[in-house]
Amino acid sequence: MMLVFALALFAGLAGLWAAARAAVTVCVIDVRGGKAHVARGGLARRVLSDIEDVVARPRIERATLRIVRSQGHARVEVTGDVPDTQLQRLRNVVGSVPLAKLTSARRR
Repeated sequence: MMLVFALALFAGLAGLWAAARAAVTVCVIDVRGGKAHVARGGLARRVLSDIEDVVARPRIERATLRIVRSQGHARVEVTGDVPDTQLQRLRNVVGSVPLAKLTSARRR
């Protein structure tokens, strides 16, 4: 009986964590072969264009970019092999636009 309760509690907490994480996510961008594609959420076209420029030269083969709200500002979380210089360029692109303008695009 305790095992069932522990599993139910774990499942509930995992669901709560996933919902909270999704609530702060502005968008998720998949990068494959130097091309960026918005997988979830929405992003202003100008910002997406700038991100496409960064991931294309030099080409990033595979990565996932997650733009999240963090204390009133946008922050980039990157998974994959992204050189430090390009990571900083991505931070500059996202950080140069107010959060309200980042989220003004249509959601997917």
